[in-house]
Amino acid sequence: MRIAQISDFHYTHWTWNPFRLCSKRMLGALNWLCTRKSSLASDPLDALPDLLRALKVDLVLLGGDFTTTALIEEYQKAVQFTQKLSMPWIAIPGNHDYYTYRSSFQKHFYRYLSNRNPYAPITHPTNFFSLKQHGIEAHSIAPHWWVLALDTARATNPYSSKGLFSEKQEKYMEEILHLLPPEDSLICLNHYPFVQGKSSRRNLERGEALQSLLEKTPQIRLYLHGHTHKHAIVDLQSSQLPLVLDSGCVANTRTGTWNLIDLMPDDCQVSAYRWNSQWEPFCTEKIRWKRL
Repeated sequence: MRIAQISDFHYTHWTWNPFRLCSKRMLGALNWLCTRKSSLASDPLDALPDLLRALKVDLVLLGGDFTTTALIEEYQKAVQFTQKLSMPWIAIPGNHDYYTYRSSFQKHFYRYLSNRNPYAPITHPTNFFSLKQHGIEAHSIAPHWWVLALDTARATNPYSSKGLFSEKQEKYMEEILHLLPPEDSLICLNHYPFVQGKSSRRNLERGEALQSLLEKTPQIRLYLHGHTHKHAIVDLQSSQLPLVLDSGCVANTRTGTWNLIDLMPDDCQVSAYRWNSQWEPFCTEKIRWKRL
């Protein structure tokens, strides 16, 4: 199966309406205007749908941060992107998609980007769990392969972009893992890395609990995330953890990246693409499955 991992779109809409800027959104708008406007553009995104078709991608995993300040107009641009995809996709929110407490409370993300899984059997017990209600859902994507999608994004104060892997999510994840066949392989899709970085303002709270669960679940072969805007391929299988892929920021005209993943029974091949006026592969790694 061929999968595209794409994250951190940061669609932007500028508004002069003072009522819409009376929140954390003012800081986000100024940050975009002063620092991100020169490096983020729609050109890399506009070129993707045709390329994904040409590469015969079977499934697209969208890792969050579709918006910059969670404005409706930004969500509408994200919807237009998904409508251009000819293959199934699975989406999760990032911290920018819950940029204000109102956008989080009203769950604007799910109004525009709810998942519709074309693969899952309707009667499977994991269908009880939904990303909107439980913060986690399971998608059957191929024989013996599943995607566990997590919503760990939260609305925060103006100087924080923390996420949270809650105790309830941990419980739900354990229940789902119990329902899945032990011989099946899993991909965990989350906006945040589980490893704590230097800046506590950007970390995933209770990331150590998620890491512990990953260590105890060898069926989880891949952990896919974004958030950092830094592309990475890290094989942690020797430490009883999955292969970790950070897709980077797809919309960055200077350092934009995403991953093409070929799943095979004994290994996987990861081809990383970088934007340089057009999308070009810049590294390929073939990694053998070591867990289990």
